Amino acid sequence: MDDERTDGEAALDDDDLRERLEQRLMSHGVYVTDLETEAGTLRVDYETATPGTGVPHREVGRVLNRLLALQEDGWTPTDVRGTVADIDGDRRGTWRADEEWLAAHARGDLSDVDLSQRVLDTIEET
Repeated sequence: MDDERTDGEAALDDDDLRERLEQRLMSHGVYVTDLETEAGTLRVDYETATPGTGVPHREVGRVLNRLLALQEDGWTPTDVRGTVADIDGDRRGTWRADEEWLAAHARGDLSDVDLSQRVLDTIEET
């Protein structure tokens, strides 16, 4: 189901969004395993090839930056919830970005640094 944007372009559906995220993230060792929008929240599950424990901060930034770039292609910011696992499928943690933060960033009311810090502050490691 395509939502219509106010400028007449079709919004990205979950399949398009997943494909576009995967294209940009795989080369960085980030593998999207599930992506769905449910009740106004985009849930992105991915595996990381980064060794160690916890949620790699750099990868959170890569996922977030790619989503922000996809606004030009029709993605409308919404609440985002990320779940991170290692390549064996063991959960490493979660993070979130709230719709209001993403909207403030898009308006220029929230800097890249402030947005990044808010998102990094939400990380819950397993």
